[in-house]
Amino acid sequence: MPVSAPARERPDPRTSGVLGAALASTLVFSAAAAVPFLGLLAAVAPFPIIALRVRGSLGAALLATFLAAGTIGSVFSLGQAVGYLAVLAAPGLLMGEAMARGRGLRKGCAWAFALLAFQIGVALLFDGPEMQARVLEPIDQYRSPQFQADMRSSGLPAERIEDLTQQFLWLRGVLQTVYPAAYVIMGGLIVLANATLLGGYLARRDPGWLDGGEFEEIRWPLGLSVAFVASGLAVLAPVLRPAAYNVLLVLGFFYALQGFAVVAYYARRLAAPPVLRIAVMVLVLVNPWAPQILGLIGLFDTWLDFRKWAQPPEAKR
Repeated sequence: MPVSAPARERPDPRTSGVLGAALASTLVFSAAAAVPFLGLLAAVAPFPIIALRVRGSLGAALLATFLAAGTIGSVFSLGQAVGYLAVLAAPGLLMGEAMARGRGLRKGCAWAFALLAFQIGVALLFDGPEMQARVLEPIDQYRSPQFQADMRSSGLPAERIEDLTQQFLWLRGVLQTVYPAAYVIMGGLIVLANATLLGGYLARRDPGWLDGGEFEEIRWPLGLSVAFVASGLAVLAPVLRPAAYNVLLVLGFFYALQGFAVVAYYARRLAAPPVLRIAVMVLVLVNPWAPQILGLIGLFDTWLDFRKWAQPPEAKR
């Protein structure tokens, strides 16, 4: 006959959940910080803590967050620990809190993005030149004499090297103007990456948390289109041009989201296995012109409502 362990010897599931979430979040962040080509992986470092908040208490999620931040600070630096807390953990906790309170994943993403946009705005106000330098640093490395010498040694023709140099020079000029919008969009992508993981996790573990295909119903108000057109006209004024380009880029990102929502709406209604439907959406995203195409779809969807054509006809009485 099996003998159960005394209560004091049993592992506390709450403690193991906190430690597991903190460890998983720390490992993901550390892998991204230590290995350059895994840098984008840092975006999903807060996901274990988001999942812990959804299925547990806010106190447990906060404890896991500070444990992870403390470990990151001791292994790397205080600055990276603060960055983890501000840019990753805090928006992630907002997302998880919205879900735990029954506000829905879409509202949680809105809260998280609003916090990130505020933080980015404050950082740009007080440390704009340094943030610009961080964006331009990788481009400058590609334009360095050492990199060009490496390209010559690899056997690339001189004409091709010159073309690449001009492309990097053009990209640098663009980023010098729109780096604020680039930071805002990166913040949006962090939120989307974690929302995608959380949605997939809940769809498998407990679909009751999800309100159907709420992301498939994204449709921005008409006022956003007015702002988009006004920003396009503001480009004609040299004084307003830098700000107008940044606003256009951010609004274009929003409309690309709406366009992807239209694609997801149709893909979900395909009479095909889930793997095939996911493959369709991946093929759309890997298209080099995907941002422009999705942005146009999202913009025109404001007036044409493409999703209504996939709705079943009303039954005749």
